[in-house]
Amino acid sequence: MGRLRSIYINEIEVKEISIFKALLIMVIFTVIPVIANLISTVILLLIDEDMSLGSIMIVGTIVVIVFMILTIMIVARLFTNKNNIINNNIEFKIIKKDFICVFFIIIGYILIRDALLFETLSAFEGPITEEDINFLIENSTDIEAGIVMILLQLQALIQAPIFEELLFRGIILNGLLNRYKGNQKKAILYSAIIFGVVHFNIPQGINAFMIGIILGGIYYYTGSMKLAIFAHFINNLFVFIPVPSNIIIKIAYVALGIFLIIKSIKNISINTKNTLKIEKEI
Repeated sequence: MGRLRSIYINEIEVKEISIFKALLIMVIFTVIPVIANLISTVILLLIDEDMSLGSIMIVGTIVVIVFMILTIMIVARLFTNKNNIINNNIEFKIIKKDFICVFFIIIGYILIRDALLFETLSAFEGPITEEDINFLIENSTDIEAGIVMILLQLQALIQAPIFEELLFRGIILNGLLNRYKGNQKKAILYSAIIFGVVHFNIPQGINAFMIGIILGGIYYYTGSMKLAIFAHFINNLFVFIPVPSNIIIKIAYVALGIFLIIKSIKNISINTKNTLKIEKEI
């Protein structure tokens, strides 16, 4: 966890990461938890072949979460320079206003996305279909199904915002920024593409790509992992905003969303790493 903490507070150097290496990291991040889940399922069925689907799902979800975190820790060890500690003489001063600005940037994005893309994205099948949920309910006790849903919510609201940000912004984006020095837009775009691809389904993939650009921009221009994690959390939390049903409400959503994003960007504290380096040299 020491490496992840160092990434969180921007005190450790991330090695240069090419697109190929970034894709390799994505594969490692995806494959290891899946293999661990399959092995745990086989072991459980060998112990008790009549074990309920709910029990298998509970164990499998926990195994996936644990191995995702372990995988990110392995990647952090492989792609950071332990001996290259960045001495930040100037602290990243994030104030309450910045969290408010990030909150409204994400809400603005959600409003625009729901107005313009909800119907299109809904036409594609997501990672968990209604049939999957019904099958789980039918083959599990109420308690087992409830525990699975709680674990999935914890994964979406805690594990994903914290550890995915440490991986995709803290390691991959930083590595791409070091690879493409002076071209942060390319680095942010590439990291967002990889963030979208790793979700392996069209609706989540498109959404992850777009939010990946926003999260990458927030992290790069503020220098704060804390704000990126908060933004990711807000995006995963607000899934209940009513979807507009007619053109007038859609236009209102888009107009409000654009206003919130522009106003928030103007008011957020810009404190980039490049700015810090210049200030130190002066």
